[in-house]
Amino acid sequence: MRNSLFAVLTICIGALAACDYSPNRSNIIVASRSYIDTARRYIVVQRDTTKQVDTTHKDSSAIAKTDTVVTPAKPAITQTDTIKKAPAPINASAAALINYAKTLIGKPYVYGANTPEKGFDNSGFVHHVFEHAGIKVPKYAPAYISAGDNVSLADAQAGDIILFAKSDTLKKAVYQVGIVVTPKGEPLQFIHASGGKLNGVGIATLSNYYKGRLMGFRRVGLK
Repeated sequence: MRNSLFAVLTICIGALAACDYSPNRSNIIVASRSYIDTARRYIVVQRDTTKQVDTTHKDSSAIAKTDTVVTPAKPAITQTDTIKKAPAPINASAAALINYAKTLIGKPYVYGANTPEKGFDNSGFVHHVFEHAGIKVPKYAPAYISAGDNVSLADAQAGDIILFAKSDTLKKAVYQVGIVVTPKGEPLQFIHASGGKLNGVGIATLSNYYKGRLMGFRRVGLK
């Protein structure tokens, strides 16, 4: 019996010596369980699980990959991002003609007159403005029906001459004329001399009243 205990102690001491046991080292090996096989004479010991794993080893799976640079996508254009359409350009000759016509705003309406000093009637005003620009046009309103080139309402632009009848039920002859001052595609306005409420030279819009009397447009001397 004493010999058996001595043999067991001898085996245990040998196992601890093989594990380089030292109480002062952090790498502690604790023999928490021992299974002794007297026939084979060995001891099974369990490594201390409290020891931190060494992460300094070169393991390709442990190497951090370079961060992927993500380029932010461009924001989609929303319905609020509207594109503003530039106004149609006005012909230089038409612009000069209109600018001069506007200097006559406020001149009185005088039947048969066609000068800034005396005043204007409707055809006298148009005749004077085009004559100032070096363009020959008729002196009397009815003759404008065949002057220059015919232009549709959709194609009317600054510098075109607008023609009106005396009333919406009588469109046999041109009774009144004016000059378009707005670019093509914009709400149409024209400058003219009128003996009505305006009683002089001014700018008017193509209202329902004027649409009912509209006879067409003519383009003279301006391309």
